[in-house]
Amino acid sequence: MLGSSWLGIGTGLLLRPGFWADFVPWRTGRVDAQALGVWALALGAGVLGSLAEDDLGRTRAALLSLPGTALAMTPVLGVRASHVDWASGPALGLVAMVAGLLVAGTSGHLLLRGITGAGAGAGAGAGAGGAARSTG
Repeated sequence: MLGSSWLGIGTGLLLRPGFWADFVPWRTGRVDAQALGVWALALGAGVLGSLAEDDLGRTRAALLSLPGTALAMTPVLGVRASHVDWASGPALGLVAMVAGLLVAGTSGHLLLRGITGAGAGAGAGAGAGGAARSTG
């Protein structure tokens, strides 16, 4: 759902910035809306690509970038808080999507740490046993 929301708003901002710019909780022009669209589209494609990959080890960089992106956005939104219409639906949506990045990246990182920690001890024995069975 997180990837779809970023992908959807990004595609809308890129292709129809005049309409979708109203879903950004601050005033944007056409070029700004399209630039935000490219960024959101790339973020959504990355989240959905990581989901399709279904290999936490291979998506380690994405797992680190999700909370990093959320943490980088937080001070920017804080500094520009006076420009954001916090009472609007788009502001609530943006906060939910940024929080989703933080939660998804953090939980994925914790899962990865659990898998690599548990897999390191059990994986070595299972791999040796599997090799012995396949040759025996």
